Amino acid sequence: MAAAASPNPSNTGPEDQRPFDIRSETTPGHFDFYVAGPFFNDAQIHSMERLEAALESSGRKLFKPRFGEEENRIHDENWPKLCFDKDIVGIHDSDAVIANLIDGDTGTMFEIGYAYSRGMPVYAYYEGVNPSDTINLMIAQSVSEVFAGPDDLAHWLETGEHEAPQFKQF
Repeated sequence: MAAAASPNPSNTGPEDQRPFDIRSETTPGHFDFYVAGPFFNDAQIHSMERLEAALESSGRKLFKPRFGEEENRIHDENWPKLCFDKDIVGIHDSDAVIANLIDGDTGTMFEIGYAYSRGMPVYAYYEGVNPSDTINLMIAQSVSEVFAGPDDLAHWLETGEHEAPQFKQF
């Protein structure tokens, strides 16, 4: 079993380097992980819940972009910009990004690339990944580790040890 990068990522950038003017009270506090991933159907939501539970059971503080602002989605024409800005601040206010790769969601892929471009640690979560599965090489090369499910992630968070799953890059 190979030792992986530390499960306690460090913040790499000061808060005042935000590309826009958003007050920090939109995302109060500091987060260990920004939890990226799709949440548009039951399978995606359940996968996100398992990912979040593994992180929270180890005491990690999470920024969960899938919560908040739902009530404004239909009623506020400014909602897309507000949501985008809030999520960018959430990334800035987090030590690392962990991205659920279920369904290859384009928003999640953006969050991976944005965090990687900032020099942040980025991790992938791919439940049940096996050697015949593929991960786009741009994503596979952007992440420090790929976790095969909640047990794999929980073990790493507890011990710092992780055996990388096998998959194909394309």
